[in-house]
Amino acid sequence: MGEVNALKNTSLTALGGIITALSVVFMFMSSLIPFMTYVVPAFAGLLLIVTVREVELRWSFYIYIAVSFLSLLVIADKESAVMYSFFFGYYPFVKVLIDEKFSNRVLNKLIKFIVFNLGVVLGYLVIIKVFGIPIEEMDEFGKYTNIILLALGNIVFIFYDILVRNLAMIYDLKWHKRVAKIFKF
Repeated sequence: MGEVNALKNTSLTALGGIITALSVVFMFMSSLIPFMTYVVPAFAGLLLIVTVREVELRWSFYIYIAVSFLSLLVIADKESAVMYSFFFGYYPFVKVLIDEKFSNRVLNKLIKFIVFNLGVVLGYLVIIKVFGIPIEEMDEFGKYTNIILLALGNIVFIFYDILVRNLAMIYDLKWHKRVAKIFKF
């Protein structure tokens, strides 16, 4: 019995290391391709679907913490690192928790929007106040710029939520057996 648990822990650690490394590599891409500031952390967060589907959510949380820390430490594009840390990195496993706890569709969507908006607003406060990154584009729409950008972000969030759900279903149908076989779950 002890050997089975040791093998499982070794497999989980290996899977976690692979997902963490791939996520950090994705995050580096935001420094290489500047216009990918939001796309890269979104894709890095999507990699957590594997651990969300295969193991306990706490493993996904540990990976999120590791990638957030490493991104904030070594990634040149701090805006991208903050967007991962304050929303995209944790959303795939928080989505599971919200979906499990709130079966009422309206309440479920409302809580997801609250999580998104809190994450984005707090993230931008960190970007502006902690990292001192000026947001020059904020004047394009006048005094309503922040509201317009947040509204557009909410529209994009709807698509991201659908993307996470659909990729999780595709993963279950196409990749689960392969990953479980490789890592012997």
